[in-house]
Amino acid sequence: MIKVKKSKKEKVTTVSTIGLLKASLKFMSANEKKSLIYGLVLSFFEALLYTFGTAMTGFIIGWFFTKDVIANKAPFNTPMFIVSMAGLALSFGLYLVTRMIQNKLLLSASFRTTAKMREVASKNLLYMPISYHDKNKVGDQISTLTNDINNIALTMTQLFNETSGKIFKVLFAVIFMLCYSITLSAIVLPVTFAFCALSWLLLAKARVPYIKMTDYFGDMNAYVEEMLKNTKVTQSFDKENESFNNFEIIARNVKKQSFIGDVYSKFFDPWFVVFSNFLVLIILAISLLFKINNINFVGVVGQDVTALIIGYINLMFTFTSTVQIFFNIVFSTQIGVASTNRIFKLVGLELPADIENPMYLKASTMRGHVEFDNVSFRYNKNSNKYQLKNASFYAKPGKVIAIVGPTGAGKTTIINLLSKFYDYEAGSIKIDGLELKQIPKDNLLELMTVVLQDSFMFNDTIMNNLKVANPNATDQEVIEAANITSAHHFIQSYKNGYQTVIENNGANLSQGERQLLSITRAILGDKKILVLDEATSNVDSNTEKIVQDALQNSIMKNKTSFVIAHRLSTIRDADLILVVNDGQIIEKGNHKELMAAQGFYYNLHQSQFK
Repeated sequence: MIKVKKSKKEKVTTVSTIGLLKASLKFMSANEKKSLIYGLVLSFFEALLYTFGTAMTGFIIGWFFTKDVIANKAPFNTPMFIVSMAGLALSFGLYLVTRMIQNKLLLSASFRTTAKMREVASKNLLYMPISYHDKNKVGDQISTLTNDINNIALTMTQLFNETSGKIFKVLFAVIFMLCYSITLSAIVLPVTFAFCALSWLLLAKARVPYIKMTDYFGDMNAYVEEMLKNTKVTQSFDKENESFNNFEIIARNVKKQSFIGDVYSKFFDPWFVVFSNFLVLIILAISLLFKINNINFVGVVGQDVTALIIGYINLMFTFTSTVQIFFNIVFSTQIGVASTNRIFKLVGLELPADIENPMYLKASTMRGHVEFDNVSFRYNKNSNKYQLKNASFYAKPGKVIAIVGPTGAGKTTIINLLSKFYDYEAGSIKIDGLELKQIPKDNLLELMTVVLQDSFMFNDTIMNNLKVANPNATDQEVIEAANITSAHHFIQSYKNGYQTVIENNGANLSQGERQLLSITRAILGDKKILVLDEATSNVDSNTEKIVQDALQNSIMKNKTSFVIAHRLSTIRDADLILVVNDGQIIEKGNHKELMAAQGFYYNLHQSQFK
């Protein structure tokens, strides 16, 4: 099971909000960048229209509701008042229109960008070597491709769609506040900016726990996947409580980090409300002092305190509420920013370099010579233990090569290297005289069929699963291949026959049935090199006898075949038997020769047939 850590002490590397925005530009097409630019331009006008409308309230009061008008000493300018109110209505109306268009443009850009991120990350995972997947938990990678990408999508939507307009609103609010009163703003604005700087420190504090939380979410997904996959094993060994306790440890880690991050973010709202009201008191007090001491406000409203206070406080609330919303957005996007660390590990993966001077095998001329010459390999490059050491053998075209040995001896390693799942460290592997490292993997697999002990099935019909090996095969050819392997009998026992849908990687099939389908695929593929890794280990003895006869008389005919087998009775007729132990080929020959030598193979054979 996954080892559960109660705490994470390692240093957390963070990506900033600005870093996320910069990085997202790399995934934008030209059209998406245009949408972003147009959206930002509209954000500018949207903020200008809204702030202008807010500032106009003070101007209207100062212009039309003077002391003389209120005291009936001067006429009320009704036509100009109507024009001013119409201008105010137009300002907010245009604000609404620009806001709607801006939303559409920026939402489109953000969702298309994150879709591109998911495509790149998925493609990278598909093309990464098997060694990468051996070291990384599947559930964690699933969490990154689903949860983390969704977090980033929501974050980018908020950042593109909200923050740009908020920044412009703050800018215009400051400009109009200065227009109202330079002297008053000289006192109020520095205090406000100092407060904003302090708030930014809270934001930085919230980021680290959110990053840890997303990491723990990945651990949780990986653990849940393992827990559900191994339910039978867990119940067989009565480990339900232990498994649940391990899950609780991870869940507590998620809760702890989420709580810490939320404490910082939830503290922000009351903190800002108190400060906003404190600013109102400062503005009122300073305005009163200015009026009593005849200090010039230095602004377009003049010395009309009522108009100035109403307009200035409106602008101040526009400023502070916008900053509050801005910080709330940035706080709420910290989970997305934290997810950026994880998704960028995938989109930044270095794919295997293209082969220089590649050499290609051709199906029409391929014969199937396979040669290992002093091949050495280890799964862990930092370890001194080699899973294969100085392995050498030659497989002639059309011959059957069996690989036998105890568990962990290195049998599957030979197959893994031949299939290019891993690259060998030393020595040479050649197919028809071409160095394996120079043969592109897709070219090799076009000419090789691998039947593994654990057969993977897609969530599709049996017919379509069989046609994976040869999409051009007719239904009749599929049925003929299934008859050869005896798979046809159990397929027909299902109500829908070949149209039966295989569920959850073959959960509705037995292991033996999955293996028969996998061997049927190999027949349809009809490749020049055939690899069978314990391909009949889960079928009954009668079916195995039928399949073995089919393999020898039909399937393996004119193919270079490699067979891994634990039951030595199945490989007695092999042309060459490789005996592997502790990563070395210690014996080789046919069955008769190895039995006559009375070595390791002889003892292995005798132990099975006592």
